[in-house]
Amino acid sequence: MTACCSWNDVFQYETDKIIWIQSKTYGTIKWFFHVVLFSYIGFALVSDKRYQRKEPVISSVHSKIKGIAEVKKEIMENGQKKVVRSVFDMADYTFPLQGNSFFMMTNFLKTEGQEQGLCPEYPTPRTLCSSDRGCKKGWLGPLSKGIQTGRCVDYKEKQKTCEVFAWCPVEAAEKAPAPALLVSAENFTVLIKNNIDFPGHNYTTRNILPDLNSTCIFHKTRDPQCPIFRLGDIFQETGDNFSEVAIQGGIMGIEIYWDCNLDRWFHHCRPKYSFRRLDDKTAKESLYPGYNFRYAKYYKENNTEKRTLIKAYGIRFDILVFGTGGKFDIIQLIVYIGSTLSYFGLATVFIDMLINTYSSKYCKSHIYPWCKCCQPCAVNEYYYKKKYESIVEPTRTLKYVSFVDEPYIRMVNERLLGRSLQDVKGEKVLDLSSLTGDRIKGLSSPKHWTAREFPLCLEF
Repeated sequence: MTACCSWNDVFQYETDKIIWIQSKTYGTIKWFFHVVLFSYIGFALVSDKRYQRKEPVISSVHSKIKGIAEVKKEIMENGQKKVVRSVFDMADYTFPLQGNSFFMMTNFLKTEGQEQGLCPEYPTPRTLCSSDRGCKKGWLGPLSKGIQTGRCVDYKEKQKTCEVFAWCPVEAAEKAPAPALLVSAENFTVLIKNNIDFPGHNYTTRNILPDLNSTCIFHKTRDPQCPIFRLGDIFQETGDNFSEVAIQGGIMGIEIYWDCNLDRWFHHCRPKYSFRRLDDKTAKESLYPGYNFRYAKYYKENNTEKRTLIKAYGIRFDILVFGTGGKFDIIQLIVYIGSTLSYFGLATVFIDMLINTYSSKYCKSHIYPWCKCCQPCAVNEYYYKKKYESIVEPTRTLKYVSFVDEPYIRMVNERLLGRSLQDVKGEKVLDLSSLTGDRIKGLSSPKHWTAREFPLCLEF
């Protein structure tokens, strides 16, 4: 079995050979590639501002909500329903800021008059009981409202639950009111103040313009630079209904994107606002839908500490600020131009591929005989022979030379590299004048040569 390669195949070197091919077809292909690449490189240079040094934005955000809501709630008093009206302002429905987020309450459940003591637990499969045996003293579960005392007491009518030491009466498991109690918050407005800085470019600005109209309301086409947003409009931008989200709560993202061109000749640095719903919209399919938490208002009555527990449902707004600021930098321009120069070699690669493909044995034996229109491509074989040339390394051959005008034999043991044997000095190995006639006849064939006559030849 023949070897897949030999040592001669390993020790070889390839170098480029430049061939000027006078061909309209290949010339057109070359210039087509160059024009397309030059257009793309120029377009990317201008549109993506590849000549600029980019720097990420550093930001700080402050927000302020304004609006008044009237809340109507039905309660039972002396066996009759009664509507209680109350007014909620900023201090009632907003909470301390947390980073770049703010929360606005849109719905709530109240458990009033709680004080620490003993009372029956809210009925659940784990707290229902029929006797004291069903209750374990000191037991405390992750969903418990208090610590069990080990007694089984009446809850309501014929229901019995385990007694607990907790804030009594314990909170009932109720659904959020629908419609939301603060559904009118749809008309509330929020002012967002955003200060940004690009320290590398020594540039600072903010989203509020000096000539801002304080009565403006953001609109993506009529007033896209106004920093005052109506909450209902934010939800309309994302395709959501504020009244539906307000029942269970949710999370809304306000995105502020800064794409700043800080060059003097094209200076522009204004924000672009967009909105995105961040929580799971399918509240019915979610295990824990919406957004809610609990907090309490403490007070004293007859020297007894009491509290009102409030389960607040609402919308958390996350303000997401991102962007970059760019300024002309000669180093970035040089790096970009240098990195794109190699693209122009694609034309050479493509043309070489065409020459190699249409000069292959497969094309000559299978395509050209049957495809008359492909026969002009046979000229590629001519280009191929001119372009690719195999050069074999010269080998050293031991030569013995005798000239008619010299009475001796010379040994040439070096590469000629195109030189004539007459120009090579060589080494004298045998004096012919010292040989007799019989010995000369014996030397007519190299097989009769011995180490005595040609010691250097046999040793080599």
